[in-house]
Amino acid sequence: MLSYSNANALLINEFDELVSAYNEDDWDFEYSPHCFYPAAFVPYIIKCLDDNNMNELNRIFNFVEKLFSEGDEDLLDMAGVSIVESVYYEPDYEKHKEKIYSLCGELTRKSFEDMERDE
Repeated sequence: MLSYSNANALLINEFDELVSAYNEDDWDFEYSPHCFYPAAFVPYIIKCLDDNNMNELNRIFNFVEKLFSEGDEDLLDMAGVSIVESVYYEPDYEKHKEKIYSLCGELTRKSFEDMERDE
């Protein structure tokens, strides 16, 4: 089982591109995954969507699905709030929605659908 306490390490181990963002600030405080993911990972997701970088997008959404399928309760909450909700509220979400849904695993898609249903 993946643990919330390792959330930042999971992300930077999977995405070397985010190591420098992690090292720029002190992300080791208690709620850092809820801050680091929307501050660094979500902009990276949006950039890959804008660039239509399908290889990276597949990697991203496989990672997010893994968080949902293997994470502890706190990690599930973090993935829903700090990734899905953050992406959902991005200004270009509607533009990318079809692409996002085509790339999402079942659990990630359900989280996006829950966001839409709650609106």
